[in-house]
Amino acid sequence: MSSNESKGSIKLSRRSQKGDFAASFQLAMLYNEGISVEKSPEKYQHYKQVCAGQLINNKFKIDSLKLENFKGFNNIEIEFSKKNNTTILIGNNGCGKSTILEAIQKTLTHLSARLATNSPNGELIDELEITEKSKFSKIIPTFSLQDCEFSMELASSRVLEETQLKGKYSEINELSKVLRLANSERPDLSLPLFASYTVGRANDVTTKDIEDSEEIKDNHIWNKAKAYNKSLSGKADFKLFFRWFKEMVEKDNSENSEFIVLKSKIKSKEEEINSPLLKKLLTKHPETKELIKQYQSEVNALKKQLNATSNIDNKSLEVVKNAIYMFLDGFSNLKLMRSPLDLTIVKNEVTLSVLQLSQGEKSVLSLVADIARRLTLLNPNSTESLNGSGIVLIDEIDLHLHPSWQQKIIQRLEHTFPNLQFIITTHSPQVCHTIDSDNIWLLRNGKKYRPPKGTRGAVSSWVLENLFFVDERPPNDKYTEMLNEYKELVYQEKYKEERSISLGKTLTAHFGEDDEALIKIKLYIDNRVWDKEYEEG
Repeated sequence: MSSNESKGSIKLSRRSQKGDFAASFQLAMLYNEGISVEKSPEKYQHYKQVCAGQLINNKFKIDSLKLENFKGFNNIEIEFSKKNNTTILIGNNGCGKSTILEAIQKTLTHLSARLATNSPNGELIDELEITEKSKFSKIIPTFSLQDCEFSMELASSRVLEETQLKGKYSEINELSKVLRLANSERPDLSLPLFASYTVGRANDVTTKDIEDSEEIKDNHIWNKAKAYNKSLSGKADFKLFFRWFKEMVEKDNSENSEFIVLKSKIKSKEEEINSPLLKKLLTKHPETKELIKQYQSEVNALKKQLNATSNIDNKSLEVVKNAIYMFLDGFSNLKLMRSPLDLTIVKNEVTLSVLQLSQGEKSVLSLVADIARRLTLLNPNSTESLNGSGIVLIDEIDLHLHPSWQQKIIQRLEHTFPNLQFIITTHSPQVCHTIDSDNIWLLRNGKKYRPPKGTRGAVSSWVLENLFFVDERPPNDKYTEMLNEYKELVYQEKYKEERSISLGKTLTAHFGEDDEALIKIKLYIDNRVWDKEYEEG
C-alpha cells in the first residue's frame, strides 16, 4: 500500500467521523474489495453500519434541472430553493410548466427502478420530444442527499444522426448502491419518496375502485419496494390505497382490549389539555402550567405504552387516517364496511360513502392518502413516517378545488409532510399568494423569470395582474367598458355631465355601492367638490 493510498483512506476516515455518509460508503467498499487497503470483513461491516446510521433520517431533494432541446425548451436551467420545500411553476397554457414536471418525472423513474428492483431501466427521451430542428435532447438534474450532490444525464439523438448520445448514470448508480446498502443494515432506514400526480389524478373515484373483486380480496405483501409501485404513473391510485387499507384494517381488528383502552385514555387527556376551561384558567392562574405539564407528561407516557402495544400495521393505519383528517376539516372515522364492500367517512357528524364526497374532496383524499400510504411503507418502523423526505410533483394542484381550499392546500401539504419537496404547477392566484415570490418561477417563451416581490399575502387581483398578466376585470365586457368610460369622464372633471351621472347610476345598480372601484371614484368626486367649494370661499 503506497503512502498516497494510505493518506486517501485516512482522509476518508476523518470525513466519515464528521458524519460524511459518502466517505463511510467508500471506506466500506475499499475494505470489502481490498482496494488501496488491506481487505477486512470486520471494517467492511463496521463502515456499512456507520453509513446506515448517518442516513437514518436522510433528506433527499432536487437542487436544479437543466433542459437542452427538450420539447419547448432550447436551453433552460431551473434552481430549486434549498431553504423552502415548495416550488410553484406558473405561466400561460403551453409555456412548459408540465414539461418541467415531465422531465423530472423521467429522471425519477431511474432512481425508483434502481431502489425498488435494482434495475437500470427508466424512462428515456422519445425522439418526438426533441425540439424541432435539433439533433439531440438532454435532461440533466442535480439531486442532493444530505449535503452530497448526485447528477445524471438523460440524452437522446435523432435516429439517423451520426453521433448517438448516451445517458450518464454513474452517480445515481452509486447513490442507489449507498441507499440499498444502508437499508440492508438498517431496516428502519427512511427511503425517499418519488411521486408524480398529473391532471389525470383527478379522475373520479368510482365503485370500480372499491368493488369486491379478486384483485382486492387477494392478500398482498406490502414492503418498502411497493411504495414505488405506480408512484410515478401520474395517478393517485385509489384502488391501490383501498386494497392496502382493507388489509391493514383486517390486521388491526386483532388488536387487544389494552390497545383500545390506551387510545381512549390518550384522547381523554388531550381533550382535557385543550379544553377552553383549562386555557381560561391558565390566563388567570399561571401556576396551573405545572398541571398542564403533568397532563402532557401523562399523555407522553401513555403514547409510549401505546407504541409498545401496537404493531407496525396499525401504527401505519392510524398515521394515514390522521393525515386525511388533518386535510379534510370536519372529517373523521374512515372505516371499512363489509356488506356491501365500501369505505365510509364521517363528515360533520354524517356518515358518507367516499363515493358521495364532492369531486374536490375525493381528489384531496386520494392525493393525501396515496402520499401518506407510500411514506408509511418507506418508513415502516417509524412513529413519524410522515416526516420522510422525497420529491412530489403535482400538476395543476388547484383542479376541482374551491378557492378557499386553494388558499389552504400548500400550507397543509407542508404541515402534514414537512420534509417532502413539492414542485407544483397552478393557474390559481389563491395558491400563489400563499407562498413567497422567491419560490415561484414564471415561465414565458421558453425562459424563466422571478415574479415581483410581495406575492405572499397579496390580494388575488394583484396576483392576477402581476403574475398571470390578467386584467382585474374581463376585457371587452360591456360593464368593464362602461366603468372605464366613467373613470375617464370623472378624471377629466366631467362628473357633472349627464352621461357621467347616468353611467354612475347604472354601474352602482349593477355592482352595488360597495364596489371598490366605485367607492374610489365617489371619494375623488367628493374631494373635488370640496376643493372647489373651498377655493370659491
